[in-house]
Amino acid sequence: MSRARQAGTRPAGGSEELERLRRENIQLKRDNKELGMERDVLKPCTVLWVK
Repeated sequence: MSRARQAGTRPAGGSEELERLRRENIQLKRDNKELGMERDVLKPCTVLWVK
């Protein structure tokens, strides 16, 4: 989306598409944060399991 902003263009579909992309981006950021926390919790567990 930042490339589109720099080029001065908008995604096809207008404001509905832009809003959908924003919601999707927020959800993906949430999922990414949650997966990062899960990874941080599981990493020490795998060290114990391997020993």
